[in-house]
Amino acid sequence: MKNSIQCIRAFVAVARAGHFAKAAAQLHLSPSALTVQVQQLESWLGVALLDRGPRHLELTQAGRQNIGPMEKILMDLDNIVEQNQDLAAVRRGVIEFAALPSLCSGILAEVLKRFGEDYPGVEIRLRDVVAQRIEELVRNGDVDFGLGVQTRNASGLAFKPLLVDRLCLFLPMGHALANSRNLTLAALEGQPMILTGRDSSVRMQIERLFEDRNLILNRHIEANYMSTVIALVKQGLGITLLPESAAQGHGGLVSLRIEEAALDRDIGLITRSEYDLSPAAQAFLDRLVDCVRGLSLN
Repeated sequence: MKNSIQCIRAFVAVARAGHFAKAAAQLHLSPSALTVQVQQLESWLGVALLDRGPRHLELTQAGRQNIGPMEKILMDLDNIVEQNQDLAAVRRGVIEFAALPSLCSGILAEVLKRFGEDYPGVEIRLRDVVAQRIEELVRNGDVDFGLGVQTRNASGLAFKPLLVDRLCLFLPMGHALANSRNLTLAALEGQPMILTGRDSSVRMQIERLFEDRNLILNRHIEANYMSTVIALVKQGLGITLLPESAAQGHGGLVSLRIEEAALDRDIGLITRSEYDLSPAAQAFLDRLVDCVRGLSLN
């Protein structure tokens, strides 16, 4: 039946007002148009819902039985419309995404703060995991999107570069290389290195770089978290290569650029192919892009 919701709304309005003219005014309809809508509903259901008399208007038995369920239909529909309008306007919603730990301890913290101030009704669920795990979560639909590096096994996934991440050398204060200039990877050969876990994208990039240049990588200590690696470097237990952002909030370290382009890597948005992001997720990514642009201008 066409316009069934309008007909239900017309019947409920008449039942509440107890008068066709009052209900018509509330719905901004003429009394005749309202009468037609109620009659269409009665015809569709096959029962009379209203007992109309010259001086009275009452619900029939069928009308009394149906008024409650029909009011609930309208209430549920209004709730659905309101919820979706809130989602479209980013007044509410849930964003679940996965990101590299280096991003979580760096630029993402600032973006999350700004986004939370602008959209307090949106819940954020962040998973800080290694690159391969990010792709798995995105591919399985466990998260809305991922923020990580592009890998070779990206079947069914789309990758859009957002920023360039660069590995830097981190040293304890007073290290022999602390005042060096124009460093290359060759200067790190044989140095005791503190590395992240074997499944991290940073670790894989470092090992590939040393292997490609036939350099000896001294795997001195391995730790799962970058914060642990930083703490060990501070204690003078070795040196490390980590993303530039890893030093944010950590004093007592010297960070030096290595003059090799291969230390750069693209960090981007990872989504399922042909997958549309929610308004909340898109608003978050817009904030991230704005933050990246701001950093590039400084």
